[in-house]
Amino acid sequence: MSLQHTLIIDLELDQRTNRLTDVGAVLGPSEYHKRSPDGLKELIEKATFVAGHNLVRHDAPALRQHLGQDILAGKPLIDTLCWSALLYADKPYHKLVKGYKLQNEDADNNPLSDAKLCGSLLEELLGCFNALPIGLRAAYHALLGAQEGYDGFFSLAQHAPSSEGSAVLIQQHFSGRICSSAPITLFAAERPVELAHALALISTTDEASILPGWVVHSLPATQGLLQKMRFSRCTDPACAYCTRWLDPHRGLKDFFGYDRFRTFDGETDPGIQEKAVRSALAGDSLLTVFPTGGGKSLTFQLPALMEGQFTRALTVVISPLVSLMKDQVEVLEDRHQNYNAAHLSGLLSPLERQAVLKQVEEGGIHLLYIAPETLRSPTLTLLLRYRQIARFVIDEAHCFSSWGHDFRVDYLFIAPFIKQLQEDLGRKAPIPISCFTATAKPQVVEDIRNYFKEGLGLDLIHYISQARRENLEYEVVPVEDTTAETRQRALLGLLHTCEKPAIVYASRTKRVDELVQMVEAIGLSVRGFHGQMQREAKQANQDAFMDGQVEVMVATSAFGMGVDKEDVRTVIHYNISSSLESYVQEAGRAGRNKDIQAKCYILYNEGDLNGHFQLLQRTKLNQKEIQQIWRAIQGLTKFRDKISRSASELAKAAGWDEEMKDIQNRVTASIAALEDRGYLKRTLNSPQVFATGLKVKDLESALKLVRSNTACTDKQKENCIRVLQRMIEAG
Repeated sequence: MSLQHTLIIDLELDQRTNRLTDVGAVLGPSEYHKRSPDGLKELIEKATFVAGHNLVRHDAPALRQHLGQDILAGKPLIDTLCWSALLYADKPYHKLVKGYKLQNEDADNNPLSDAKLCGSLLEELLGCFNALPIGLRAAYHALLGAQEGYDGFFSLAQHAPSSEGSAVLIQQHFSGRICSSAPITLFAAERPVELAHALALISTTDEASILPGWVVHSLPATQGLLQKMRFSRCTDPACAYCTRWLDPHRGLKDFFGYDRFRTFDGETDPGIQEKAVRSALAGDSLLTVFPTGGGKSLTFQLPALMEGQFTRALTVVISPLVSLMKDQVEVLEDRHQNYNAAHLSGLLSPLERQAVLKQVEEGGIHLLYIAPETLRSPTLTLLLRYRQIARFVIDEAHCFSSWGHDFRVDYLFIAPFIKQLQEDLGRKAPIPISCFTATAKPQVVEDIRNYFKEGLGLDLIHYISQARRENLEYEVVPVEDTTAETRQRALLGLLHTCEKPAIVYASRTKRVDELVQMVEAIGLSVRGFHGQMQREAKQANQDAFMDGQVEVMVATSAFGMGVDKEDVRTVIHYNISSSLESYVQEAGRAGRNKDIQAKCYILYNEGDLNGHFQLLQRTKLNQKEIQQIWRAIQGLTKFRDKISRSASELAKAAGWDEEMKDIQNRVTASIAALEDRGYLKRTLNSPQVFATGLKVKDLESALKLVRSNTACTDKQKENCIRVLQRMIEAG
């Protein structure tokens, strides 16, 4: 295993021009460090093997370009990046660890030092390979013995090939860990490299281990092979793997502790919940309509957790409900020690958000909740391009439809985002989609199905429950006149006598604050919740109600969507809801435990509807406002094709009053209407970060750095020096 005859090289290329800027190499005691690769020819001729980190995709093409296409002819190549992914599969980090970078991350790359580090890594890899089980070593050799970047490693390790074929070796070594019906012979013939990386991941025991990002990006078929070997249940009853591990009832018991799936009144077993789970496990795209509190979350969580366990793929849940995200992640955390779920929402601090992003990147997360507007984040887009994606789940799917009671413009970006992601990942098969909602009219169901058919070419299988919530009792409480005092007396009377916990829904934030004070004054423990509260206050109030510390929550409709509190016994609507669908969802927060008989009250006066319709009319977006936004955009793009502006900037350019209510949604809706008609195209957001200080100690140090920069022209250096001097003077 001596590296005496192995040439280890590292090249530095200018990313813009692809020009070689620095070369480092080691062959036994000989070292080479120059800007030109010409002196490498002699070393290459002397070498038996040529090695490097990312050799096949980076250094070898550069050598062939600069020294001739035949420069490496007859030299077996060893790529330590490829072998690191196979032999260190428990670590999703495969970059060459550079000690000098740990001390000074701004230091320039040193190719000679990197070549020496690569040599040390190669020695470690040889030791790891020889420590593998005999069957796995033989399987790797059978698959990779003729593959560039892998082939030389076996000769260097002095490993002889097995007389058995790769399929036999794999089935023997991975018996009980892969489907016995998987066409391994076909995979080995058509995708030997991808199959080897899939097997390396299957060999790991840590669920946080994932395919390296470069494998996902450069070898996209790897995920498909993992899916077929580990997550495509066959029909052979003798298959030990599929019958044991891909049984949804086993998953239900292991992850949630339940013995059977939920069935609704009138359903025969299997019910709609089990059918939807089985459909997702089979890789179908589906639309499921459940009643509020009907087990919707478990229906998408179970397939996500099972697929995360067996293929380490990421399921992305898109939901507009911040409270749902946090609550469901906490519930999963309580149930499982390794829950592998997280959310990205406004409830997170910048540091917490950064921690979640890092967990997703490194494989610690298999179930990620995000808001629809997060899809326009370049950070998230880049992150998902280097993860295996199992499925997208769209919660509150009625938000797609203008017929729905809660249409959201940002939902219309979901299909374009997924389509672009599929292209970036090089996926031939579409990413599966699961849509969930609690209430959907036939027009809404049709809108959702048409959206994904036209946008992604998917035919959603639909599972629609006709179940009714038999444990809810509804009552209208007449309010004699329209005065606030009369309505308040009616509310306090109900709260004195009703069973607790109770939720009181009010239409405005100001009203919520008033009612909290009133309820508190009569001796009941109460908290409030609305969109204008500080994040910490909202979270504290929600936690207090969920934990049973308070009896009453007074809130706008922003509270409760997706919050799984089973023991709510009363829901009171102080004001009527914005729509019948909204009312069904809000009232459905009561009695989630089917053994509880809950009450739903509405305080009502005949004048309520007139006020409600007037409010709806004032919130409508009209053609004049859309035209104003269009003229503002035309003005801003008079001399350029692309702009990046906030909603408030566009509103100001359109001449709108900055105090206009719901200005953000109005601008966004106007842009969506213009985009729908082909006037413009909105893509990812363009966040900008501005420097607020200098990292150098003084002006002289800064000037020294500028003058020594070889990438800048003299004119650019002159301008930079002038700016630095102004900054120092102003500071």
